Amino acid sequence: MSISSYKKKVFWKNGRYLPVDQAVLSVEDVGIVHGISLTEMIRTFSSRLYEPTRHLTRLFKSAERIGIPVQFSMDEVQRHLEEVVAHNRKLSPDWQELGAIIFATPGLNRTYTGGMGDDQPTLVIHTFDLPGELWSRAVKQGQHLAISTVPQVPEACLPPTVKYRSRLAFYLADRETRARYPDASAILLDQNGMVRETGTANLFLVKNDQLWTAPGQTVLPGISREIVIEIAKELGLQVHEEDFLPGELEAADEIFTTSTPYCLLGVSRLNGKPVSNRFPGKITRLLLETWNKRIGVDIHAQLLEIARHRERVSEM
Repeated sequence: MSISSYKKKVFWKNGRYLPVDQAVLSVEDVGIVHGISLTEMIRTFSSRLYEPTRHLTRLFKSAERIGIPVQFSMDEVQRHLEEVVAHNRKLSPDWQELGAIIFATPGLNRTYTGGMGDDQPTLVIHTFDLPGELWSRAVKQGQHLAISTVPQVPEACLPPTVKYRSRLAFYLADRETRARYPDASAILLDQNGMVRETGTANLFLVKNDQLWTAPGQTVLPGISREIVIEIAKELGLQVHEEDFLPGELEAADEIFTTSTPYCLLGVSRLNGKPVSNRFPGKITRLLLETWNKRIGVDIHAQLLEIARHRERVSEM
């Protein structure tokens, strides 16, 4: 995107549409001061937001549980989201898809403001060009994951079903893992040693053509996770939402993760060792091909195409 096009982009904050160069958050906002913030990321396919209602439903449920007030209705937020995306999409090339971010914070920190000023909570919508190059290598070669010694934050401290902005625990897990495997991302276990999730994705294993994933109440209830379970059941595959141990993950026929940008992505190495002799696995391919047909887009081919275009633009 050119500088002139970028400057024409807009974001939305607390009911106002503003130029992107005014997309600032006060240093007195609790989202910065204490890292208290909820968020959702939604991507587009063929320039249309994919499953916005599911994402917004999760955001509103999280806000209610945490106690962050959202001063707009879900319908209002979705309308503003669609308007921001529609405006900014026109400023990007036809091949470029967008990521859309919504985040909510409790507002300004009263210690810093002395209780003066605006007590209104903060709600922001903005977009970014989806960087296909971040996942192009994994699309071709598979992901490398490794089990971290840094555990999942206990549920008694932070509810795992809430998508919050602070990623410190996941950041530390990735740092620990990459000290041993520089190209790996971390898999977190809970306090009892059960496999849970990565910092950015839900995790599935395949054994004997059946799927296992952590119980929904123990991890973020990912939208892509939910869709994979739906597709698997439509295909007649058994899905077990149950606890499992690292040894069971190591014995899997296939492993894959689910996340909004790439939807579903296979794992080729675990703890430095090949997951199987073939990547991607049969069930991983079947699920992804079915998803492609569902939305009329070859998801991974599109990511590779975006990456190629972006590389050419960066070289100009």
